[in-house]
Amino acid sequence: MEQATGALNEWLTRLREGLLTEGTPEPSLLELAQRMRFLSEGWQQLESGLRRSIETALQSSQRTDDLLESLSEYAKPIARASACANTPRYPTVRDVQLAYERLTLAPSDATSERIERALLAGALVEPNIPLNQHAQYLVDALIALQPFREYNLSTALIVALAFAKANGRVNLPAPEAIADAIRTTEGAPNLIDLLGNESGIPDSRTYADLIEAILPSYRTELMHAEQAVQERSLVRLSQLPDTVRATLQPRPGPSFEWRYLTLQDLIWINSEVTRSPQPYSYDRLEEATYYQYSYRDSRDVPLQTARFLWGYLKYRPFKEGNLQTALIAVLAFLEINGYEVHLPVEQASEWIRAVAERRRHPLDAIRQIAKPKKPSALPTPLRELVHHLIEHYEPALEELAHAPIRR
Repeated sequence: MEQATGALNEWLTRLREGLLTEGTPEPSLLELAQRMRFLSEGWQQLESGLRRSIETALQSSQRTDDLLESLSEYAKPIARASACANTPRYPTVRDVQLAYERLTLAPSDATSERIERALLAGALVEPNIPLNQHAQYLVDALIALQPFREYNLSTALIVALAFAKANGRVNLPAPEAIADAIRTTEGAPNLIDLLGNESGIPDSRTYADLIEAILPSYRTELMHAEQAVQERSLVRLSQLPDTVRATLQPRPGPSFEWRYLTLQDLIWINSEVTRSPQPYSYDRLEEATYYQYSYRDSRDVPLQTARFLWGYLKYRPFKEGNLQTALIAVLAFLEINGYEVHLPVEQASEWIRAVAERRRHPLDAIRQIAKPKKPSALPTPLRELVHHLIEHYEPALEELAHAPIRR
């Protein structure tokens, strides 16, 4: 029995690694991974003779297609056994996206396929392993595929904590303990030790409700710890491989060409709103600037603007005037990409502060003020537009210059 169980675990590991490899998996691998998930979940529910037959198939099959064909005759009993088993309640793709959106207060930029693949890989676990090991597999899979552009570790941990709560882990580790573990390991902490083995009654709340309940205590500690680790290993965009940089390159908009602000544009805008040149971090300015660019296949101007707004507010590259620069730069970005702005001057300071202080989702904020306009035959020169915006929003810029911002 030990040798056969080893064959089952070897296949689970092999499939998990296949799902977590870059590129699109073959349909046969995805189909087999789903069948093997059911097999693992219902393993102890199968009668012993059937288990022995399946073990033989696992040991003798070398290729994905071979094992798929061998398991096809056992599909119904495997499905019944999985349905009768006491299996953990896993999150959905939307639950993971929600965790990211509530954590960062920024719109999700991940594809459903990538998250779904991570969730499937995280569920390919050996029969009867402890719940904390389940949670570790889930975290490892989400981190391996990096579905989001930022804060993948924090998002994965929030999802794993909700998973632990949903499946009977009554007491979660303190936020400080997880943050310390992130800093110590320079990455994903060992949830097996942090969660422990104490169990209780599963929490019947939805994942959305569990995430909302968990986030207030964990958000700041997790995000600060992850950001500290990332900043210690910051790599300049110019040093990234071409395959990675290609995902950040500009793409055309729906019916016109995207127009982008350059690093020099942002430096100039900052000097205009502060009335003097400001010291800045080149690395942080470069990262903030790249948040304008389409990620994968975006064609949504408000969504892209929200990404730019949140990315800029995250990095705040200048010594002074970051909120003023963010306000003017974002409004200019909307205008040069086919949208008109409806933001009253008297509301502008509170509008940008609400996003900066994470009291408002940036996509909601952008959609409130941006309306499509008819494309103009002659686009407005950027500097002319910026001067107009600075003059129009001068009272708001003055207010922002003297108002402290909670972070």
